[in-house]
Amino acid sequence: MNTIKKIYLSWILLVFSSAASANSIVDLRNQTTINQERLIAELISADYILLGELHDNPHHHEARGRLIAAIASKKYAAVVEYLPTGPLVRWTGSTLQSLEQAGFSPKAWPWKLYQPLFEAIRVSELPLYGSNLDRSISKTIFSGGPIPAAMESDYQKSALTGEAKRSLENDLIDGHCGKLPAQYLEPMFRVQRLTDISMAQVMMRHSPAILFAGNGHVRNDYGVPQVLRSLEPSKKRVSVGLIEEAQRDSTAFAELAKLYDFVWITPSIDRADPCATLHFDKSESSR
Repeated sequence: MNTIKKIYLSWILLVFSSAASANSIVDLRNQTTINQERLIAELISADYILLGELHDNPHHHEARGRLIAAIASKKYAAVVEYLPTGPLVRWTGSTLQSLEQAGFSPKAWPWKLYQPLFEAIRVSELPLYGSNLDRSISKTIFSGGPIPAAMESDYQKSALTGEAKRSLENDLIDGHCGKLPAQYLEPMFRVQRLTDISMAQVMMRHSPAILFAGNGHVRNDYGVPQVLRSLEPSKKRVSVGLIEEAQRDSTAFAELAKLYDFVWITPSIDRADPCATLHFDKSESSR
Protein backbone atom coordinates (compact mmCIF):
# COMPACT_ATOMS: atom_id res chain seq x y z
CA MET A 1 0.00 0.00 0.00
CA ASN A 2 1.50 3.38 -0.98
CA THR A 3 2.14 6.29 1.38
CA ILE A 4 -0.89 8.31 0.26
CA LYS A 5 -3.21 5.40 0.94
CA LYS A 6 -1.64 4.82 4.36
CA ILE A 7 -2.19 8.47 5.26
CA TYR A 8 -5.78 8.30 4.02
CA LEU A 9 -6.52 5.18 6.04
CA SER A 10 -4.95 6.71 9.15
CA TRP A 11 -7.15 9.78 8.71
CA ILE A 12 -10.25 7.66 8.20
CA LEU A 13 -9.52 5.70 11.38
CA LEU A 14 -9.17 8.97 13.30
CA VAL A 15 -12.52 10.17 11.96
CA PHE A 16 -13.99 6.74 12.73
CA SER A 17 -12.95 7.08 16.35
CA SER A 18 -14.15 10.68 16.73
CA ALA A 19 -17.54 9.80 15.23
CA ALA A 20 -18.36 7.38 18.04
CA SER A 21 -20.26 10.01 20.01
CA ALA A 22 -22.71 10.51 17.12
CA ASN A 23 -23.50 6.83 16.78
CA SER A 24 -24.28 3.88 18.99
CA ILE A 25 -24.19 0.15 18.41
CA VAL A 26 -26.41 -2.43 20.08
CA ASP A 27 -25.63 -6.14 20.33
CA LEU A 28 -29.11 -7.53 19.77
CA ARG A 29 -28.19 -10.92 21.17
CA ASN A 30 -28.29 -9.42 24.66
CA GLN A 31 -29.53 -5.87 23.91
CA THR A 32 -26.43 -4.20 25.30
CA THR A 33 -24.64 -1.18 23.89
CA ILE A 34 -21.11 -1.91 22.71
CA ASN A 35 -18.27 0.19 21.37
CA GLN A 36 -17.04 0.14 17.80
CA GLU A 37 -13.92 -1.80 18.68
CA ARG A 38 -16.08 -4.64 19.98
CA LEU A 39 -18.14 -4.64 16.82
CA ILE A 40 -15.00 -4.77 14.70
CA ALA A 41 -13.75 -7.78 16.68
CA GLU A 42 -17.05 -9.56 15.99
CA LEU A 43 -16.95 -8.70 12.31
CA ILE A 44 -13.41 -9.83 11.54
CA SER A 45 -14.10 -13.21 13.13
CA ALA A 46 -16.77 -13.89 10.49
CA ASP A 47 -16.56 -15.44 7.05
CA TYR A 48 -19.43 -13.27 5.86
CA ILE A 49 -20.18 -9.72 7.00
CA LEU A 50 -23.47 -8.16 5.96
CA LEU A 51 -23.81 -4.39 6.39
CA GLY A 52 -27.23 -2.86 5.77
CA GLU A 53 -28.41 0.67 5.13
CA LEU A 54 -31.30 2.98 4.57
CA HIS A 55 -30.46 3.99 1.03
CA ASP A 56 -31.11 7.71 1.48
CA ASN A 57 -29.31 8.23 4.79
CA PRO A 58 -25.80 9.63 4.15
CA HIS A 59 -24.72 8.74 7.70
CA HIS A 60 -25.03 5.05 6.81
CA HIS A 61 -22.70 5.26 3.84
CA GLU A 62 -20.20 7.38 5.72
CA ALA A 63 -20.25 5.02 8.71
CA ARG A 64 -19.63 1.96 6.55
CA GLY A 65 -16.87 3.78 4.69
CA ARG A 66 -15.11 4.43 7.99
CA LEU A 67 -15.69 0.84 9.05
CA ILE A 68 -13.96 -0.52 5.95
CA ALA A 69 -10.71 1.13 6.99
CA ALA A 70 -10.90 -0.60 10.34
CA ILE A 71 -11.42 -4.11 8.95
CA ALA A 72 -9.38 -3.91 5.73
CA SER A 73 -6.48 -5.78 7.33
CA LYS A 74 -8.41 -8.96 6.57
CA LYS A 75 -8.74 -9.16 2.82
CA TYR A 76 -12.45 -9.50 2.38
CA ALA A 77 -14.03 -9.11 -1.02
CA ALA A 78 -16.49 -6.21 -1.16
CA VAL A 79 -19.81 -7.33 -2.66
CA VAL A 80 -22.37 -4.64 -3.43
CA GLU A 81 -26.02 -4.33 -4.34
CA TYR A 82 -25.36 -1.29 -6.53
CA LEU A 83 -23.71 -3.12 -9.43
CA PRO A 84 -24.99 -6.03 -11.52
CA THR A 85 -23.29 -9.37 -11.03
CA GLY A 86 -20.10 -9.37 -13.04
CA PRO A 87 -16.31 -9.62 -13.02
CA LEU A 88 -13.90 -7.83 -10.71
CA VAL A 89 -14.23 -4.06 -10.97
CA ARG A 90 -11.12 -2.51 -12.50
CA TRP A 91 -10.02 0.94 -11.37
CA THR A 92 -9.03 2.38 -14.73
CA GLY A 93 -10.08 6.00 -14.23
CA SER A 94 -11.84 8.02 -11.57
CA THR A 95 -13.85 6.01 -9.07
CA LEU A 96 -17.14 7.02 -10.67
CA GLN A 97 -15.91 6.36 -14.22
CA SER A 98 -14.67 2.91 -13.25
CA LEU A 99 -17.96 2.07 -11.58
CA GLU A 100 -20.01 3.27 -14.54
CA GLN A 101 -17.99 0.97 -16.77
CA ALA A 102 -19.06 -1.88 -14.45
CA GLY A 103 -22.74 -0.93 -14.74
CA PHE A 104 -23.18 1.57 -11.90
CA SER A 105 -26.01 4.10 -12.30
CA PRO A 106 -25.44 7.38 -10.42
CA LYS A 107 -29.11 8.16 -11.06
CA ALA A 108 -30.36 5.03 -9.32
CA TRP A 109 -27.69 5.29 -6.59
CA PRO A 110 -26.94 9.01 -6.10
CA TRP A 111 -23.19 9.49 -6.28
CA LYS A 112 -23.09 12.16 -3.58
CA LEU A 113 -24.45 9.59 -1.12
CA TYR A 114 -22.41 6.59 -2.23
CA GLN A 115 -19.05 8.22 -2.96
CA PRO A 116 -17.69 7.88 0.63
CA LEU A 117 -18.38 4.16 0.58
CA PHE A 118 -16.82 3.49 -2.81
CA GLU A 119 -13.80 5.69 -2.18
CA ALA A 120 -13.14 3.74 1.01
CA ILE A 121 -13.44 0.42 -0.84
CA ARG A 122 -11.00 1.62 -3.50
CA VAL A 123 -8.42 3.05 -1.09
CA SER A 124 -8.57 -0.05 1.13
CA GLU A 125 -7.83 -2.17 -1.95
CA LEU A 126 -10.66 -4.58 -1.33
CA PRO A 127 -11.60 -6.44 -4.52
CA LEU A 128 -15.04 -5.24 -5.59
CA TYR A 129 -17.82 -7.30 -7.19
CA GLY A 130 -21.39 -6.50 -8.16
CA SER A 131 -24.07 -8.92 -7.04
CA ASN A 132 -27.46 -7.59 -8.08
CA LEU A 133 -29.79 -9.77 -10.12
CA ASP A 134 -29.51 -9.34 -13.86
CA ARG A 135 -32.43 -7.30 -15.17
CA SER A 136 -33.12 -9.91 -17.84
CA ILE A 137 -33.90 -12.46 -15.11
CA SER A 138 -36.38 -10.22 -13.32
CA LYS A 139 -38.07 -9.45 -16.63
CA THR A 140 -38.30 -13.17 -17.38
CA ILE A 141 -39.88 -13.85 -13.99
CA PHE A 142 -42.48 -11.10 -14.47
CA SER A 143 -43.27 -12.51 -17.90
CA GLY A 144 -44.08 -15.87 -16.31
CA GLY A 145 -40.78 -17.49 -17.20
CA PRO A 146 -38.83 -20.04 -15.14
CA ILE A 147 -36.15 -19.55 -12.53
CA PRO A 148 -32.72 -19.82 -14.21
CA ALA A 149 -31.22 -23.29 -14.03
CA ALA A 150 -28.10 -21.94 -12.29
CA MET A 151 -30.27 -20.66 -9.45
CA GLU A 152 -33.02 -23.28 -9.19
CA SER A 153 -31.18 -25.62 -6.81
CA ASP A 154 -30.20 -22.83 -4.41
CA TYR A 155 -33.74 -21.44 -4.59
CA GLN A 156 -35.13 -24.78 -3.45
CA LYS A 157 -32.45 -25.38 -0.80
CA SER A 158 -33.05 -21.97 0.76
CA ALA A 159 -36.86 -22.09 0.77
CA LEU A 160 -38.34 -19.87 3.47
CA THR A 161 -40.39 -21.02 6.42
CA GLY A 162 -44.05 -20.05 6.39
CA GLU A 163 -43.46 -17.23 8.87
CA ALA A 164 -40.51 -15.79 6.96
CA LYS A 165 -42.44 -16.02 3.69
CA ARG A 166 -45.35 -14.08 5.19
CA SER A 167 -42.94 -11.47 6.56
CA LEU A 168 -41.39 -10.94 3.14
CA GLU A 169 -44.78 -10.75 1.43
CA ASN A 170 -46.04 -8.23 3.98
CA ASP A 171 -42.90 -6.13 3.59
CA LEU A 172 -43.25 -6.14 -0.19
CA ILE A 173 -46.82 -4.91 0.16
CA ASP A 174 -45.89 -2.30 2.78
CA GLY A 175 -42.89 -1.23 0.74
CA HIS A 176 -45.27 -0.32 -2.03
CA CYS A 177 -47.55 1.58 0.36
CA GLY A 178 -50.27 -1.05 0.10
CA LYS A 179 -50.62 -0.31 -3.62
CA LEU A 180 -48.98 -3.48 -4.94
CA PRO A 181 -51.42 -5.22 -7.31
CA ALA A 182 -52.14 -8.74 -6.13
CA GLN A 183 -50.97 -10.33 -9.40
CA TYR A 184 -47.48 -8.88 -8.89
CA LEU A 185 -46.90 -10.25 -5.41
CA GLU A 186 -45.71 -13.72 -6.43
CA PRO A 187 -43.31 -12.59 -9.19
CA MET A 188 -41.99 -9.83 -6.94
CA PHE A 189 -41.45 -12.38 -4.18
CA ARG A 190 -39.45 -14.56 -6.56
CA VAL A 191 -37.37 -11.64 -7.79
CA GLN A 192 -36.57 -10.63 -4.22
CA ARG A 193 -35.51 -14.17 -3.34
CA LEU A 194 -33.44 -14.53 -6.51
CA THR A 195 -31.77 -11.20 -5.79
CA ASP A 196 -30.75 -12.46 -2.36
CA ILE A 197 -29.55 -15.72 -3.87
CA SER A 198 -27.53 -13.80 -6.47
CA MET A 199 -25.85 -11.81 -3.69
CA ALA A 200 -25.17 -14.94 -1.66
CA GLN A 201 -23.69 -16.76 -4.65
CA VAL A 202 -21.25 -13.92 -5.30
CA MET A 203 -20.26 -13.87 -1.63
CA MET A 204 -19.65 -17.62 -1.64
CA ARG A 205 -17.54 -17.41 -4.80
CA HIS A 206 -15.32 -14.76 -3.21
CA SER A 207 -15.29 -15.77 0.45
CA PRO A 208 -14.53 -14.19 2.85
CA ALA A 209 -16.79 -11.35 1.79
CA ILE A 210 -18.61 -8.23 2.97
CA LEU A 211 -22.01 -7.39 1.53
CA PHE A 212 -23.17 -3.77 1.29
CA ALA A 213 -26.90 -3.65 0.64
CA GLY A 214 -30.22 -2.39 1.92
CA ASN A 215 -31.43 -3.51 5.33
CA GLY A 216 -33.99 -5.85 3.77
CA HIS A 217 -31.25 -7.85 2.08
CA VAL A 218 -29.22 -8.38 5.27
CA ARG A 219 -32.09 -9.67 7.42
CA ASN A 220 -31.50 -13.01 9.09
CA ASP A 221 -35.07 -14.25 8.57
CA TYR A 222 -35.53 -13.88 4.81
CA GLY A 223 -32.47 -12.10 3.41
CA VAL A 224 -29.01 -13.07 2.24
CA PRO A 225 -27.98 -14.47 5.68
CA GLN A 226 -30.83 -16.98 5.41
CA VAL A 227 -29.52 -18.13 2.02
CA LEU A 228 -25.96 -18.42 3.34
CA ARG A 229 -27.17 -20.33 6.39
CA SER A 230 -29.03 -22.77 4.13
CA LEU A 231 -26.17 -23.31 1.69
CA GLU A 232 -23.08 -23.00 3.91
CA PRO A 233 -24.24 -23.62 7.49
CA SER A 234 -20.71 -24.06 8.86
CA LYS A 235 -19.62 -20.53 7.86
CA LYS A 236 -19.96 -17.70 10.38
CA ARG A 237 -22.18 -14.77 9.41
CA VAL A 238 -22.65 -11.42 11.12
CA SER A 239 -25.48 -9.13 10.07
CA VAL A 240 -25.60 -5.43 10.98
CA GLY A 241 -28.70 -3.35 10.34
CA LEU A 242 -28.15 0.40 10.12
CA ILE A 243 -31.11 2.27 11.55
CA GLU A 244 -31.96 5.77 12.71
CA GLU A 245 -32.23 7.34 16.14
CA ALA A 246 -35.99 7.62 15.69
CA GLN A 247 -36.19 3.81 15.82
CA ARG A 248 -34.44 3.53 19.19
CA ASP A 249 -36.53 1.92 21.94
CA SER A 250 -36.51 -1.38 23.84
CA THR A 251 -39.56 -2.73 22.01
CA ALA A 252 -37.94 -2.04 18.67
CA PHE A 253 -34.77 -3.80 19.78
CA ALA A 254 -36.73 -6.91 20.72
CA GLU A 255 -38.19 -7.02 17.21
CA LEU A 256 -34.91 -6.12 15.53
CA ALA A 257 -33.24 -9.03 17.32
CA LYS A 258 -35.23 -11.32 15.02
CA LEU A 259 -33.67 -9.65 12.01
CA TYR A 260 -30.05 -8.73 12.76
CA ASP A 261 -27.18 -9.58 15.08
CA PHE A 262 -26.31 -5.92 15.67
CA VAL A 263 -27.81 -2.54 14.89
CA TRP A 264 -25.80 0.59 14.29
CA ILE A 265 -27.86 3.68 15.18
CA THR A 266 -27.14 6.95 13.39
CA PRO A 267 -28.83 10.35 13.32
CA SER A 268 -32.17 10.43 11.53
CA ILE A 269 -32.80 12.44 8.39
CA ASP A 270 -35.87 14.31 7.18
CA ARG A 271 -37.56 12.73 4.19
CA ALA A 272 -40.73 13.25 2.23
CA ASP A 273 -43.54 10.71 2.40
CA PRO A 274 -42.57 8.14 -0.29
CA CYS A 275 -46.19 7.02 -0.61
CA ALA A 276 -47.44 10.46 -1.60
CA THR A 277 -46.24 10.18 -5.19
CA LEU A 278 -46.00 6.40 -5.68
CA HIS A 279 -47.83 5.14 -8.75
CA PHE A 280 -47.20 1.44 -9.19
CA ASP A 281 -46.96 -0.19 -12.58
CA LYS A 282 -45.37 -3.32 -13.96
CA SER A 283 -42.17 -1.58 -15.02
CA GLU A 284 -41.53 -0.64 -11.40
CA SER A 285 -41.81 -4.26 -10.32
CA SER A 286 -38.87 -5.47 -12.38
CA ARG A 287 -36.32 -3.03 -10.99
